[in-house]
Amino acid sequence: MGVAEAVILLLHPLLSLVVIYWMYNQYSHRKNRRELRGQEAKDSRESHERVGDTLYRSALAVIAIGFFVNFSVGWIGGEGYLSVVPSALHGWFGVVGIVVLTITVRKGRLVKKQRESGQKFALELQRHGRASDVMMVLIVLHAFLGFIYLFKLLVK
Repeated sequence: MGVAEAVILLLHPLLSLVVIYWMYNQYSHRKNRRELRGQEAKDSRESHERVGDTLYRSALAVIAIGFFVNFSVGWIGGEGYLSVVPSALHGWFGVVGIVVLTITVRKGRLVKKQRESGQKFALELQRHGRASDVMMVLIVLHAFLGFIYLFKLLVK
């Protein structure tokens, strides 16, 4: 494996580590928000909402890079266009993960909309939190499977 191939192969995992760390910090808002009051709570919530939107776009970019890397490795290996489809459990967990992340973001936006319009939002806030719990479990599983998959690709 050449240097260029190794760099392309490591692009997705390295960027993923940054996004995972960022997601963990975003997830910690759930615990920290209970201790905040007044303007401090409002500022923290606004930051959480703003960072959440940016984080979602960043996660989509990292996933796109993952698909590109998978396609590149498959294309070089002679798989052709079928290499766009995930061929390992890691890839399928990524697809499930982006669906859960999208649900989490949508629930968060719905909470914001309901809160700003004066509607009850506790149920949607709970759903947003539960979706983020599922997201964190998926992140751990996906990262572990990715670590194993990376070794498989590096050994080729």
